[in-house]
Formats: sequence, C-alpha cells, structure tokens
Amino acid sequence: MITRIKKALKILINYDNKKNKNNLINQKLNYVIMHNSILSGENCIGNETYIGFNCIITKSTIGRYCSIANNVSIGIGEHKVKRVSTSSLFYETPFQTLTEKDCIVGNDVWIGSNVVIRRGVKIGNGAIIGANSFVNKDVKDFEIVGGIPAKLIKMRFDEKTIQLINDSKWWLFDLEQARMKISELEKSGLFETNKINL
Repeated sequence: MITRIKKALKILINYDNKKNKNNLINQKLNYVIMHNSILSGENCIGNETYIGFNCIITKSTIGRYCSIANNVSIGIGEHKVKRVSTSSLFYETPFQTLTEKDCIVGNDVWIGSNVVIRRGVKIGNGAIIGANSFVNKDVKDFEIVGGIPAKLIKMRFDEKTIQLINDSKWWLFDLEQARMKISELEKSGLFETNKINL
C-alpha cells in the first residue's frame, strides 16, 4: 500500500526554476508558473496563464489568460467520508480516488491569494474569486465570489454585456489578436478602459 502512495506522489511535478534567471518558467509554452508551485502531471493549462508562488494544482483544466495569485490550491485530493476510514492507505488507487472529480477553471479567471477550490468545482469564464476564499460549488461566468464558503458578491456585468463578451470568444486568439478583439469590445462604451484622462 505504501508503494502505491509513493507512486502517486511521484506523479506530482515540482517545477524548479533555479536555472531560469527571470524566476519564471515555461515561457516557451506561453504560460508562467512561479517558484515552489506544485502541479500534477495531469493538468492542462491554457496559454498566457499566470500561476503565482506556492500554488498546488492537481488534475485540473485551466483556461487561457487566467491570473492565479500566490498560495492557491485547486483540486487537491479529497478523502472519502462515507468509508470506514478516511485514510487513503485503504484505497486501491489512492491518487485516482482522491482526485476523481473534474476541476475546471474557465478563461480569463482571476483567483486571489490563498484561495482553495474543491475538486469537482467549475469556475466560469471571466469569474473573480476573492482572496482567502473557499470555493465548494460552481461559479458562473463573470461572477465575483468571496468568503468561506464563497458566495456571490456581484456580477461583473449585466447579461447583455456577458453575452457580448462570450460571443466574442476573444480568449481563443493569440495575444496580439486578443488585444485587438478586446479593443473592439471596449469601443462599445460598455466597459472601463485603461485610457488616462488628463
């Protein structure tokens, strides 16, 4: 049994960036993972996503253009509470049993520091998760949630605007094309822009 647990733990990949002078890694793959973050080999991470320091992400799918702050845990293993023992020593395939539900983070999601997202949770496109939150249920597109457990604080936009953004699917494009798509959307006057008024 101990051997199976050791094998499961070996699946985890500790990204080490000591050789990288910029303290960033996987730049060639178009995403950035900072030092001391641990990701299991089964993760799927979209382009232009940033993952901060000391994160743990297990068997999860993360979309494009996401911003994940420091000390975030996504989809870490969950023990079976309806079995005689909660110890994974009694599971035939510990890692698979602990991580059996899908954990999905959409595109352009911002996750604040120290957030925990349970296995089986789906986070919609454009959602924001407030710092120090515990997310134990799905979050819809463009919701802002926070707290323990995380609850709806407000929607980022009204339904019409959300539909406009979702229809554009700007996150499917490379960085330069995405900039152009976002610029076109911002010309509608529905959004704040980064222009400085003097």
